[in-house]
Amino acid sequence: MLPFELIIEILTRLPLTTLLRFRSVCKSWNSLITDPSFALNHLHATSTRRLIFTRPADPYFTDYSLSSAFASTSAAATRLFPSAVPGSHFHHSIVGSCNGLLCLFTVSRNLLLWNPSTGKFRNLPSLEDQRFSVVTSGFGYDHVTHSYKVVVVLYIKNHEFDSRVHTLGSDSWRRIQHFPLSSTACCPGRFVSGMLNWLDKNRFIVSLDLALESYRRISLPDFGGNNTDEFELTLEVFKNSLCVLSCCSHFTDVWIMKDYGIAESWTKLLCVPDLIYYPEFLGFDFNVPRATRAICISDEDDEILLELWLDMEQKFVVYNFSDDSFRPAGIEKFGGRVASEVCENY
Repeated sequence: MLPFELIIEILTRLPLTTLLRFRSVCKSWNSLITDPSFALNHLHATSTRRLIFTRPADPYFTDYSLSSAFASTSAAATRLFPSAVPGSHFHHSIVGSCNGLLCLFTVSRNLLLWNPSTGKFRNLPSLEDQRFSVVTSGFGYDHVTHSYKVVVVLYIKNHEFDSRVHTLGSDSWRRIQHFPLSSTACCPGRFVSGMLNWLDKNRFIVSLDLALESYRRISLPDFGGNNTDEFELTLEVFKNSLCVLSCCSHFTDVWIMKDYGIAESWTKLLCVPDLIYYPEFLGFDFNVPRATRAICISDEDDEILLELWLDMEQKFVVYNFSDDSFRPAGIEKFGGRVASEVCENY
């Protein structure tokens, strides 16, 4: 008989669908497979990065492997339809992803968690008070209690924002510390290092510690004395590191925080140059910032996937900063605006 430690090692490397079937082998296997610590170890051992797209009025999600998105030719995509999810014929916006789970927000103001690999979903409790509008939200993992948490921020009145949190497995929402953001867009919080992060209009980052359920401020990079009001800033996450995009009319800088929460660790990763000087983009009408979003960085750390608006059409291109070149991404044309989400373990 194999030692139990070796059985654990083997099970850790199996695909999720196979692993779920093995829960019925015996009680000890079921206990092991359903243990939160084993689940996290399995996620890290079998992790792949996926790119999920969704667009208004389309009930389907489009799924790419990250490597295919960086390919030079258009890759085959998987169409995902959450048919088991109530109201799945309606559009869902993506709140966030964590450990292979997607948190979705429906047009009827319902929140749910969906696992695309198993098709399973869980509806979250309804918000108690429907009078207030949801201005932003976030989804992440509390590494202290080993629980998933969803946060919504409601606009109350007179620029006052109320924070509610739901812990997966409970049946209610709890009020936590008031949201300190002076004004917020509808962009969901970015999850990294056990924290949800939002960009404040006054040029700082508001961070929520999911374990302590309290907020703090994080400084933005030092942009070299330039007036930050001239930049359009975007908050992203690259490989579990917080990232800031600063866009102006001539270039886009990509900054990465190497040590979370340490302002001095902000480092300029690269500068995406003005596209109008490249033959691939001659003749296009640039009437918005050059790169509107940096979606992700390649596994080799030498290319970046960018979202652009050219001739009023959303496009995706790959910028290779080792040889200063652009090429189209291996992503289909969607024929309308899409939202994207990188799933680190799916």
